[in-house]
Amino acid sequence: MKRSVAIVAAALASASAKAWALCPNCLGQHDALTPTLKLVGVFLLLPPAVFFAVARMIRHLDKDA
Repeated sequence: MKRSVAIVAAALASASAKAWALCPNCLGQHDALTPTLKLVGVFLLLPPAVFFAVARMIRHLDKDA
């Protein structure tokens, strides 16, 4: 399970630069995204990652009970 999650994460991280765009309008303005847009994109990924981690911890604790 951990290996498959790591493989999926690596595949998403290695996606093309245009996949990091936040909106279709951003794609048409520049060939490459600015560092600011990349940083915003990373911060947009944090809430789902935190939710996933907390959900896994709750499931793990629930199994022990």
